Amino acid sequence: MVARPGRLQSAFTAGELDPHLHERTQLKYFQTGADHMENVVAIPQGGFGLRGGLVDIGAVNAGAERLFGFKSNDGSAYDCVFSPGNMEAWDATQKLQDLAIGDLTAGMLPELNNAQQLDTMLLFHEDLQPQRIKHAGPSSWSLDVAPLTDLPSYDYGGPIGGGSYTNGVAAVWRLEFVGLTGGSSIFVLTVSQEETVSITYDGNMTALASAIQTAILDLPNVEPGITVTSAGGTKLNITFSGTGNEGDGWAVSGNVINKADAAILAAKTTIGVAPGEDVISADRGWPRCGLFYSQRLLVGGFKSLPNAWMFSLQGGYFNFDERFSAANGPALVPMDVEGGEVVLQMVNSRNLAIFTSNGEYWIAERGLDRTEPPNHVQAGERGVKPGVKVVKNEGALNFISSTGSVVGEFRYTDAEGNFISRDISLLGAHLIIDVKDQAMRRAEKSTSGNLNGIVLDDGQARLATLLREQDVTALARMTSNGGLFKAVSVNGRNEMSYLVERPAGRRLERLTTGYLLDEAHLFDFPSPETSITGLARFEGREVWVIGDDNVLGPYNVAGGTLTLDYPVSTGYVGTWSPPKVTTLSPPREVSANVVVKRKARIHSAKISLLDTTSIALGINDGPLKEVALQRFGLTADVPELQQGVTETITVRGLTGFHDEPKLTISQLRPGKLTVRSVTIEAAL
Repeated sequence: MVARPGRLQSAFTAGELDPHLHERTQLKYFQTGADHMENVVAIPQGGFGLRGGLVDIGAVNAGAERLFGFKSNDGSAYDCVFSPGNMEAWDATQKLQDLAIGDLTAGMLPELNNAQQLDTMLLFHEDLQPQRIKHAGPSSWSLDVAPLTDLPSYDYGGPIGGGSYTNGVAAVWRLEFVGLTGGSSIFVLTVSQEETVSITYDGNMTALASAIQTAILDLPNVEPGITVTSAGGTKLNITFSGTGNEGDGWAVSGNVINKADAAILAAKTTIGVAPGEDVISADRGWPRCGLFYSQRLLVGGFKSLPNAWMFSLQGGYFNFDERFSAANGPALVPMDVEGGEVVLQMVNSRNLAIFTSNGEYWIAERGLDRTEPPNHVQAGERGVKPGVKVVKNEGALNFISSTGSVVGEFRYTDAEGNFISRDISLLGAHLIIDVKDQAMRRAEKSTSGNLNGIVLDDGQARLATLLREQDVTALARMTSNGGLFKAVSVNGRNEMSYLVERPAGRRLERLTTGYLLDEAHLFDFPSPETSITGLARFEGREVWVIGDDNVLGPYNVAGGTLTLDYPVSTGYVGTWSPPKVTTLSPPREVSANVVVKRKARIHSAKISLLDTTSIALGINDGPLKEVALQRFGLTADVPELQQGVTETITVRGLTGFHDEPKLTISQLRPGKLTVRSVTIEAAL
């Protein structure tokens, strides 16, 4: 008997493809893509399986909008939930403490940033004085204003309200002449690496001061306004006054040319202070972002100086005193960029990365040095969206573009000798629109990929399986029984958590591998029971029960209670959102560049399953039909979820001609589902 050929698809590693690609049959990703993927994750080795279920952790503030992970000095991990004026600290199972943050408003939450290290978290927003949250134990959290001290001064052109600054202090250097002979000794002065013409020493200090002043004013780095005056004896003072000479960036030394036993001693007697005001303040606004990096605190994106950032004294995280002039001292760094560019994120990677509203940059030097201006190297021009975290993935940084509609990857390549910035969501561009939050969960085992959780402005969610070294970027939809997703984060235990708006209010829920239901309420009875109580948040809704590895339901909750068909000991109650995977229409090529475009019919399908207990198939978006996996029914006394089928099932007699015939794989009841491959036989 002649074998019946069919189109085999053994991988779904390109995820759901944008409709613009549905005719691109020659594209290599066409063979690994799908028309629709929902509530599943691609398996890097091929096929797909169910996403984890959402386990309910508890109710949060009705205005909760942001979620940050926190990993403390002792290794304990928490989820920090932010709402207007408040933070909630949660551990794995419960809320530990509410912490009032009086100045945090609802309008700040979408663009709120944080920096966290050991037992300290800092909060940043351009209209919020940086706040410091300290952890001293599971239920011991405190808040104060971040103690940023000795802030750099900046000349904004005058105080708010008009006028000019009056707080400038001219730098003063003192020269003392030792052993010089009047009328014959010749010397030169070096002022900030610029050397004067030779000067003949005059024992008359007034005349000598005039000669030195003339010589210094002739230097290219000195502006008019300096004065040189007698300080008594053989001493002179050089005062760096005048517009353009402000600040403390002066160094003076002297060298006697023709007398070996003479010397000129130079010393700073007054530290120069440029006129201006603190670069950040209640009047000028605050930084938008921050980062703990190389034993320093970096803050940037100042409201009134958006293209600048600064770093603290090394080892002194809150000290920004620029009088520390050595390499480990603090510095203010205005970026040399076009106007209107705003520093929005700073990330510790292979090199320090700085993301702005217009581009992606990296600092060529590995360490920060006050004496050497950082070299900003631009690698991309997409920019990032305010308030959306940049996340790490396999040595690269994933960011959301300033438009909110591109997932970008910022990665160093040896071939380029440079970081490059590229779009990794192009194949599923229709799924990435107006992103408001993202987080990255590391692979849970060596055979899986990282999982990128994405939340959109309209409450939809996406899951992307990423294993870039194996060319796996699989975007899929995530739905949860009508729930609206508000935020996503990954904590120190590598758990992905969501804020979800439910009929009973806003909840903290955790994506947990192996669970089949969402909003899952766990139970564990000392002895088997048929009644489950405490379900008021499910009132009037349809739920399912996974009890002792059996699938029970559906049930409607009344009075916060449901009664099971038979008693169970352990399990969970929750709502169910079925998976759905629809294949692309089979290619119609009959030879090179020759296709047949007519109605076609998928008549048979072979599905290779792994440990699966429930599957249903549909054709051309038609009704789903349950596929029986057990020829003689379930085995008695063995729980349903322990009777998974691992084999290739064949379904024949599928009907319906269509311009673009497609096969849908889904479920009509909760159960385990892992598909290794799909083989479609069609009459084309």
